[in-house]
Amino acid sequence: MGAQIAAHLVNADVPTILFDLPAREGEPALSPSSLPLPSPQSSPASGRGGEGGRQSSIPAGERGAVSLREPSLNGIVNKALEGLKKLDPSPLASPSRLNFIAAANYDQHLDQLRDCDLVIEAIAERMDWKADLYRKVAPHLGAQTIFASNTSGLSINKLAQVFPENLRHRFCGIHFFNPPRYMHLVELIPCIETDALLLNQLETFLVSGLGKGVVRAKDTPNFLANRIGVFSLLATLHHAQRLGLGFDTVDALTGRYLGRPKSATFRTLDVVGLDTFAHVVNTMRDNLHDDPWHAYYAVPDWLNSLIEQGALGQKAKRGVYQKMGKDIHVLDLGSKQYRPSHGEVDDGVKAILRERDWGKKLHDLRGSAHPQAQFVWSVFRDLFHYCGVHLADIAGNARDLDFAVRWGFGWDSGPFEIWQSAGWQKIVGWIEEERERGKTMSDAALPHWARDAARVAVHTALGSYSPDGTTSHSTKPASGQVAGYRPLAGEGLGEREGGSYQQRSQLTVYQRQEFPDR
Repeated sequence: MGAQIAAHLVNADVPTILFDLPAREGEPALSPSSLPLPSPQSSPASGRGGEGGRQSSIPAGERGAVSLREPSLNGIVNKALEGLKKLDPSPLASPSRLNFIAAANYDQHLDQLRDCDLVIEAIAERMDWKADLYRKVAPHLGAQTIFASNTSGLSINKLAQVFPENLRHRFCGIHFFNPPRYMHLVELIPCIETDALLLNQLETFLVSGLGKGVVRAKDTPNFLANRIGVFSLLATLHHAQRLGLGFDTVDALTGRYLGRPKSATFRTLDVVGLDTFAHVVNTMRDNLHDDPWHAYYAVPDWLNSLIEQGALGQKAKRGVYQKMGKDIHVLDLGSKQYRPSHGEVDDGVKAILRERDWGKKLHDLRGSAHPQAQFVWSVFRDLFHYCGVHLADIAGNARDLDFAVRWGFGWDSGPFEIWQSAGWQKIVGWIEEERERGKTMSDAALPHWARDAARVAVHTALGSYSPDGTTSHSTKPASGQVAGYRPLAGEGLGEREGGSYQQRSQLTVYQRQEFPDR
């Protein structure tokens, strides 16, 4: 992952060093001082985390030389750089971009970190390994260096405790979604001590310099996009099993008909990796004991069985799906065997799903007795319920939650956008009615802000709802915009709802080029 982040940096003309463990045997190395350097661009930070280790950028004119006379231990990092050439789609804008990444290792080159503006750690998701690395590099960081972790779900506050107190204000989480060149989303996660101005500067760099869509997440397990996206997958698994729907039928229902990628649910799991999905679910199970939905944070037995067999998905050429000759087969839970994939959507349900009005679509799904319609409605109902209950815990505002799901999972609309478009109070009434009848996955009541009878929206022209009472609406004119983002549903409304709204328009962010929503 770190090498791909490095590639995305040099694509944007950000000088970069890629660190990794020292190799056992020496081999010829490229000296950072001998590499051609792209023209520097003004940015609050320039650097990134390494492959199995870390990477950082070198400001122009501050390149630290590596003597060609010393034995090189860069074998591991050089192998990671060579691996970039084999990836499809390519993480590099052109093959020549590879020449702008300097190789380094922890034994010989830690002194070069002192001249870097930004260092990003991207090693394996092990708290103990990260802690050991932080202790090793902390003495070598410059007085203004920002240090960030690319962790996908470990506690940023716990990681921060490894650093001396005087460094913690320069530490945060920067979670790039993979592959970083193609996935628009980056999550910024501050620790308690993170300097607020530093975080704003970092967001400006990520948006203006790297063309990313940035959301702020709170320090909770799996942060924001994965927390919501993975719950949606778990709700899908639960209701599919409850209603006896095959995996291919579920995929036929949960793809483009719902404004989501064609890979839908189970093809997406195969692409992500069943082992990776299980790891994320287990992180929620192990760290969210008081969550009202904790009982559902469990990997199904059939999925664990596939993992034990090595059927991890696309990377193993077998998972929920398997290609046999020219045909695609899907796992059948009844027989535990693969059968030809032929998931079909009922014609009546298909007509409902083609309805563009979310209010009518959800009304008709809820009112239909067909298992496919009940399945889709149940998944949406429990997703809305989950987002409403957890918004205050995981995000500062509804805007960040919706963009996280849009950019991180490729949905056309976020959960709150759909809820609002369908009629806020109507959905609230349906959730509460079915909760009282024991049909929802949790009996947790929606919070007061969601049930407030005066509420008709969370996104308006004045900003998006924030459950944090200290967050006020910005009265300053926007100085720029997130690169190429499509506004949220409701942002054109003229009336302001009660409560606090947050509109991140005070940052100096300029549109560098157009990026499609993902």
